Amino acid sequence: MQPSTTTRTTTCDVIIVGLGPTGAVLANLLGRYGWSVVGLERDEDLYYAPRAVHFDDEIMRIFQFAGLADDIGRTSESFTDMEIILRPGRKPVTRSRIGSQDRRYGHPGAWWFHQPTLERHFHDGLKRYPNVTPVYGCRVTGVEQDAEGVRATAVQRDGSERVFQARYLIGCDGGKSFVRREAGLRLESADFDEAWVVVDIKTRSGQKDALLPANHSQVCNPAQPVTYVPMAGPYYEWQFMVTGGKSEREATDPALVREQLRDFVDLDKIEITRIAYYKFHGLWANDWRNGRIILAGDSAHQMPPFLGQGMCSGVRDAHSLCWRLDLVLRGTARPALFDDYVAERSAHVREIINGAMFLGNVIQTRHRGVAFLRDWLLFRIAGLVPFANKAFTDKANRKKPLAAGFCGWGHRLSGHLALQPKVTRGEEGERVLLDEALGHGFAVLARRGRLASHGAVLERLAQQVGLRVLEFAEDPDGLVLGDPTGALQDWFDGAGMDFVLIRPDRYVFDAGRADQFDRVAARFLAGLSLVHHSNQLQGVAA
Repeated sequence: MQPSTTTRTTTCDVIIVGLGPTGAVLANLLGRYGWSVVGLERDEDLYYAPRAVHFDDEIMRIFQFAGLADDIGRTSESFTDMEIILRPGRKPVTRSRIGSQDRRYGHPGAWWFHQPTLERHFHDGLKRYPNVTPVYGCRVTGVEQDAEGVRATAVQRDGSERVFQARYLIGCDGGKSFVRREAGLRLESADFDEAWVVVDIKTRSGQKDALLPANHSQVCNPAQPVTYVPMAGPYYEWQFMVTGGKSEREATDPALVREQLRDFVDLDKIEITRIAYYKFHGLWANDWRNGRIILAGDSAHQMPPFLGQGMCSGVRDAHSLCWRLDLVLRGTARPALFDDYVAERSAHVREIINGAMFLGNVIQTRHRGVAFLRDWLLFRIAGLVPFANKAFTDKANRKKPLAAGFCGWGHRLSGHLALQPKVTRGEEGERVLLDEALGHGFAVLARRGRLASHGAVLERLAQQVGLRVLEFAEDPDGLVLGDPTGALQDWFDGAGMDFVLIRPDRYVFDAGRADQFDRVAARFLAGLSLVHHSNQLQGVAA
């Protein structure tokens, strides 16, 4: 087919380059905010093979925000336990609960999934929004920007050239990001570089196999470390560390892979669907933004998989970025708000990368002396001593708070993820998760009547940023949320607060007693980089 002689130009609010999990989730979120989005994806269809396998309750909460949680929940499986095994075929020396089931944030704490199935939900979700246009089989060949906007040139599957113009462009195009290179941004290394072979299988029956382990397992064998993951449905994954200096061709030889699998599974009952060679890295971009070009997901960071946070971190990027884009695109906030996104997310990602590298070094040590000490001092003691295992479990399930970014930092809850219990609302007492009541913007949640003297301040905040105010009580009326489980009351009592100001991504901006509200409101407005400063609250303490 001959290339077209004309070049079409498409204008939108935001261009997203790359529609993997990060880009597709971001497109869903921006679609819900009502912005026109074009997503440019190089592949002509979904990537067929699983890569990520795990997400946590915060990520399911983001899927809830995007209106996708119900569909995703039907094709994913929650889990709780991780087993440590010292040699293939042996019983676990310890089992730790890494997926909390207390639904503190509205959902089970940990989930397995099959990535092609998950991504189908993302892409089907885009069909809800006439303002979101995915373009598949479209390779970006140039990116340029000026004071007014950004322009992407792309070649389509038929060889024709198209131009896309927008106010902002988000690079979600993976570890080898073209956008990152075009923006003049570079990766920095944490000096972690390990080769592994990932093997995906499917049972021939198309059903779960009762003979296969039900729990995630780490086989901490210094001769060859192995990770095992039971994905959702009939799908399973093994990850084998490459040993003995094998080349990629040698490590992925089907005969060798089948021999390695023989220690774990009846080969007659399974079908190998993928054998892939990966280098597990610890990398991050030196900066995530150049003007109107912003990075998210693997374009900005890559991490070892040992904490299962690679895809999760990209989805968090999308959620953190979408509400900032909304404020800037509406003209409410200045683009300086994006610098806050970079500071916030890069600090959070660096901490996770460091944690993943530490765990990886523990799991994959090849030194037999170190492995002996690890096995006895760490794993066996944790298995025998309840408080040691509980300490590990608590650490694994604790959400990492923000260390930087748009928060008031006046209360110990600043930068922490807000609770999400069930509440009741309306005259009929409809029972919903808290986020459904909070809406999609900023919200103040307060004990009933505690902010009654701050009505004028609250009204002006609502005018500035569309902030929603909700009160709760044990005995609610139609305008007040009910707290049927007592979770909100316990949360407020434990934190010594009368109100909490919650960001759209459900992180706490700040909290405090009623007499501290004006100061919190002032810090909130100052941190937003509002365009119309003259309309800020009058008479509010700085």
